Amino acid sequence: MDFKYQSNNKNGEIDTILFITIFILAGIGIAMIYSASAVYALNTFGDSFYFFKRQVAWVCIGFAALFIFQNIDYHIYTKYTKIMLLVSFLLLVLLLIPGIGHGTKGSVRWFRIGEITIQPSEFVKVFMVLYLVKVFASGSGEKINRILQLLIPMIVVFAIFLLIMLQPDFGTAIDLLLVFGVILFVFGFPFFSILYLSLISVPMFYLLIYQVQYRKERILAYLDPWKERFGAGYHIIQSYIAFKKGGLLGTGLGFGTQKIKRLPEPHTDFIFAVIAEESGYLGTALILILYCVLFWRGMIISLSARDEFGSLLAIGLTILITVQAFMNIGVVCGILPTKGIPLPLVSYGGSSFLSCMIALGILLNISKQTDQLQSTFRLRDGEFING
Repeated sequence: MDFKYQSNNKNGEIDTILFITIFILAGIGIAMIYSASAVYALNTFGDSFYFFKRQVAWVCIGFAALFIFQNIDYHIYTKYTKIMLLVSFLLLVLLLIPGIGHGTKGSVRWFRIGEITIQPSEFVKVFMVLYLVKVFASGSGEKINRILQLLIPMIVVFAIFLLIMLQPDFGTAIDLLLVFGVILFVFGFPFFSILYLSLISVPMFYLLIYQVQYRKERILAYLDPWKERFGAGYHIIQSYIAFKKGGLLGTGLGFGTQKIKRLPEPHTDFIFAVIAEESGYLGTALILILYCVLFWRGMIISLSARDEFGSLLAIGLTILITVQAFMNIGVVCGILPTKGIPLPLVSYGGSSFLSCMIALGILLNISKQTDQLQSTFRLRDGEFING
C-alpha cells in the first residue's frame, strides 16, 4: 500500500509550527509555575519568585540546548549509542550508592551540585530512544536476526527499568516501557507479539504494585477515591474539585485556591489541575491541542525524513514526550492511577525541561533535513519504508 505526502518544509529550515508550539508551552509553563508556587515559595523560602526565577533560568538553558541540537546532524548519534548506553547505566548505578544520590520523600533520583539538582533518568530516556532506534533501524529482516534484534534491546531496557525502579520512580519506568512498545510496533514487530510480551509481564507488575503498600493504596484509591477521601484518595479528589471550580473560563490566573495545601506538588505533578482551576476547560483544551499539534508535527517529520533512522527517531522522540504528557494529564484527571510524573515543558523542573528540549532539538534537526519533493511510503508488513 502506498502513501504520498508532500512536505511543506524547505530543506535546511526547521519546522516552524513545532517551534512555535514549543515556545507557547514553555511560556504557559513559566506563568503557571509562578501562579502555582508563589504562596508556597513565599512561606518556605521568603521569596514568592523562588521557583519562577529558577524555571526562567532553565528555560533559557533549554532553548540554548534546543538551538545547539537542532544544528547537529542527527546521524552523528549512531556513532555514540554504546557510549550513551554505558553512561546511562553508570549514572543510574551511581544514584544507588549511599552518599552520592540525593533523595527526597523516600526516593533517590537526583544528583545535587550546590543548589542545582539533576535527575539522570530524564536524560536516560532520550539515550534509550537513540539506542533503540539505532538497533532497530540497522537490523536485518532475517527471522533469526530479528529475534536477536529484539532480545538484546529487551535485556537492556529491562536492566534500565530495574535501575529506575530501585530509585524508585515507577512513572518514569512505565514511560520507558511504553515508548519501547511503540517503537517495536512502528518498526514492524507484530502487535500480538507485543501483546504477548505485555501479558507475560503481568506477574512482575503484580509484585511491583500489589506487594508495595503505597502503590497498592494508589491503585485502590484510583478505583474508588471517595472510599479513602482523607487518605490515598484525597489528592485526586482535590484535583476533581479544581476542575469543578474552574468551570469553563476559570477563576483567573493566580486566583485558584486548590494549589494552597490541597493539591500535591501543584507546580510539578499536578500543575494541570491548577491550569484547569485558573483557566477553565478552555485552558485545558488549549494545552491538549498544543500537545496534539506537537504529536502531529512529529509524525509529519517522521513521514518526510530522508532515511529509516530519521523516521524512526522522530517517532521515538515524539512518543517519548507526548506519552509522558498524556500520562500526566491522565493522572490529574483520574483516568490513570496517581504517580509522580511531570507535564513536559510546563511543569517545574530543570532536568525534565532540558531533556525535552534536547529531544525536540534533535527532532527539529530531522525536520531541517526533509526533502521538498513529494515522498512515497510503502506500508509493508506493518512498517513504513521510504520510497
